[in-house]
Amino acid sequence: MTTPVRAAGLLGRLPGQIPVGLRDLTYYAAGPLPKAPASVPAPTVGAWLMLGNDQYGDCGVAALEHGFMAAAADAGEYESFPADQQAVSYYLAYTGGQDDGVVLSQYLAYVRQKGYFGHAVSAYAPVAVHDVPTLSFCVWAYDFCYTGITVTQAMMDAFNAGQPWTTATTQGEPLGGHCVPAVGYSDEYLTVVTWGQTQQIAWPAWHAMSDEAWVVIVGEDAKGDGHGINLAALQADLPRLGA
Repeated sequence: MTTPVRAAGLLGRLPGQIPVGLRDLTYYAAGPLPKAPASVPAPTVGAWLMLGNDQYGDCGVAALEHGFMAAAADAGEYESFPADQQAVSYYLAYTGGQDDGVVLSQYLAYVRQKGYFGHAVSAYAPVAVHDVPTLSFCVWAYDFCYTGITVTQAMMDAFNAGQPWTTATTQGEPLGGHCVPAVGYSDEYLTVVTWGQTQQIAWPAWHAMSDEAWVVIVGEDAKGDGHGINLAALQADLPRLGA
């Protein structure tokens, strides 16, 4: 079997913004969140796809599509997903033709209103990036967590070499912001998808590189029991914010 070539792509996450009035996910919990299992394996996906992130700073678009893919794989459903050029075209339509990157919360609001090639964002809320139990809950209950990190050259080098991101790789001059979906975890690593591949992040490194995180509830999940979250209250807040 041929080992996939790993090559770090581009960045494109702009500084995060939380809309005024949108509360942390835990606010929408009826009580303590259900305890997530000790580990959740990353879903098996045939090919995560680069989705243009080797030529454009569309990591926000690629990461959300990867999240949709994770949700479908976890549900055992076969769904059609856009290829690279479609993802790039959507990104450029969103940015008005400029390769400027995205503010994650603003992009989530856009997809919630417009949809994404037949896939839907029903709701979203910020999650405290260092709150590991809640972050784990999101990955377990909703299949992924949409996150923003800061990348260094050492992280890119480690990715190219197929090595985990550790605290040592977070040292050095920051290159910029990046968006990755967390799709699995263990007691040692958080697993994310980036540049068409899965990547492991040691938990201490996660605390050093992470800037923002969002639970994203996709279309089908909004019809369930909410996993302890008051989805009606969350969905009622978003339109009031213009989101």
